[in-house]
Amino acid sequence: MHVQINDKFMIPLAAGNAVSKGWTSATQHRPMGVTWHWTASWNLQVCRDTIGGSHPTQKGIASAHYGVGRNFSEGIDRYVSLENRSWHVGKNQLLRWDGQPSNENTKGARATIGVETVNIGYAREGVKAGPDWIKAHSPNGKQAMLIQPWTEEQIEMMIQVGREIIGRWPAITWQDHHGHHDACPGYKVDVAGFPFARVLRGIYDDPAIPDIWSPFWTSAQRQRALVKLGYDLGRFGPNGDGVDGDWGRTSDAALSAFQKQNGLIVNGYWTTFVSRVVWNSLKDRSIDPDSLI
Repeated sequence: MHVQINDKFMIPLAAGNAVSKGWTSATQHRPMGVTWHWTASWNLQVCRDTIGGSHPTQKGIASAHYGVGRNFSEGIDRYVSLENRSWHVGKNQLLRWDGQPSNENTKGARATIGVETVNIGYAREGVKAGPDWIKAHSPNGKQAMLIQPWTEEQIEMMIQVGREIIGRWPAITWQDHHGHHDACPGYKVDVAGFPFARVLRGIYDDPAIPDIWSPFWTSAQRQRALVKLGYDLGRFGPNGDGVDGDWGRTSDAALSAFQKQNGLIVNGYWTTFVSRVVWNSLKDRSIDPDSLI
């Protein structure tokens, strides 16, 4: 179902608002990727009140290009034109769109399109997990979470948004999409558990896009991948191979070693950029990453 995008909550391009005109020379005057977020709220109205329109509660502080509701009735909001920049990533950002170190000129607010998806995030005090919530760990492997799933209607709308984005900026490939937690590991955990494979296959109409994400959502899966790649995690766990789901110093050291050996930024965080290289390394050894799930 195609949803009419709601432009009623566009943020005026004016001083004091969280929107900047155009894309900068640091990114060849175009966006380099897409950063996906969750709102940590139950509905799209909260997102509108927070970042949309002329007088949001986060006026001059934060914004996004789109807000995607939980269902077709909530729909899709547009807050910032694709010709301009929204202020959606930047604080405590370590990595840019390609996993390389970020700086003031390449932070998300200057380099990527921001999409907010209505999702309460993880179970916590006052937020009870449902039976279908997704198990995932934070990039540092130490925070176990149960994540609210994205709905089928929401996934359809996210695909629609993605198609609009690449229709305007076709140089953005499926490998240029990432979560807020990928850019700001150690500070943000959204969007852990996000259905990247489904969404990107829909956006690009390409069922061959690999699922480099879900095989590594949990610490145990990450440990299992490192063991398969020849890293020694000790003799912990039920099988005596170090796979116990408890991400400690040995797991940290193994991940850092993998990052160094593969030309990645050595920071001890498991991000989309790490997942991609691990997935390819497993395939090179004829190991099915899905066997880790």
